[in-house]
Amino acid sequence: MREMKRHSCVVFLALLAGPAHCQVAPPDGAASQIRKEWALGQHLAVDLERRDGRINDPAIIRYLQRVENQIAVAIRGKSLEVRVTRGSDQYSFLMPHGVLYLSGSLVERLESEAELAGLLAHQLEHIRGNKFATTSVQGLEVRSPACVLASQLPIGRSDEMRERELQATVGAVKDLKVAGYEPVAILELLSKLVYEHPGWARAIPPEDLLDIRATLETDAPPARGYLVDSSDFMQQHANLVVALGHAARKAHPPSLVSARKR
Repeated sequence: MREMKRHSCVVFLALLAGPAHCQVAPPDGAASQIRKEWALGQHLAVDLERRDGRINDPAIIRYLQRVENQIAVAIRGKSLEVRVTRGSDQYSFLMPHGVLYLSGSLVERLESEAELAGLLAHQLEHIRGNKFATTSVQGLEVRSPACVLASQLPIGRSDEMRERELQATVGAVKDLKVAGYEPVAILELLSKLVYEHPGWARAIPPEDLLDIRATLETDAPPARGYLVDSSDFMQQHANLVVALGHAARKAHPPSLVSARKR
């Protein structure tokens, strides 16, 4: 049991602070493989929640799940279970058993419901692309169909990783439009994260975000009617701040979203 826990911790740390790129692996469809991955995912989830804790406020969870389901239905994609930890690092990744984890620090950093929808759409796009991240544990190639987004990323990047993140971001922009959200929201969110965490810039270079924004503004001029924010987001965001034990929301550098709200 201790050996299994040790390997589980290694995998989790690799997911959180290790390679941010995915390796494409063909699904083998073997029932035994799926069962092993499912069991490992559950075990890793226990380790993560024991380390970072978990937000269990029913109102917060219902709200996040509703937005995720709304995006999934709009793009006819797979709906995921969303859980929020009390983690101070900003991360978002999918466990091998199909549960999407968001750190409370990352959710707190969001400034609108459109940004939340964009974050979820970005992860769903990785799944729709049918690309699998693989990690070897005790000889088992564990597959997770989403790339890691985390504030702590390794130095260096690959063209394959950059292309994959570019495709997921472009797809998320389209998904937001289909779901009725402000499509530029995902670009604003990623721009903030890239600015604040150099590691993110290695996975999602700023020049790619600028190119996507330029294309969006040329092909689809800003239109009224897109949802940017909601009272539900503001209420549940406030609840999250309380759940994290903060007296007030952290001060963050100004962004396009906050500037537009003034």
